Amino acid sequence: MLMEMAHSKHASELEKNAAVSQQFESVLVKQFLKEALKPMFKGVFNEDGSAHRMYRHFFTDAISESIATGGGFGMSNILQQQLNNQVAQPPKNQSVEVENKLPKQDG
Repeated sequence: MLMEMAHSKHASELEKNAAVSQQFESVLVKQFLKEALKPMFKGVFNEDGSAHRMYRHFFTDAISESIATGGGFGMSNILQQQLNNQVAQPPKNQSVEVENKLPKQDG
């Protein structure tokens, strides 16, 4: 989904920023949950088996996506604000070039 959004010609920069920040928060939540949920999985399946690892991975992945989609820890919103500010404001060197091209008014 993220790659489709990044290469989409129909998605605005704000939509792309929202998708990227939500995905970033999902990864952070997943890392947090991976450790936090370890005690919950004790005794489920054979802990050394591939079924246990796969179940734990899919479960953690689904929970983290759900948390991030529902607003998560708020990290996504903060990241979106920062990225959107960068989109809204031209880089400083471009604004200087624009000012230099404007006709000077005698004051």
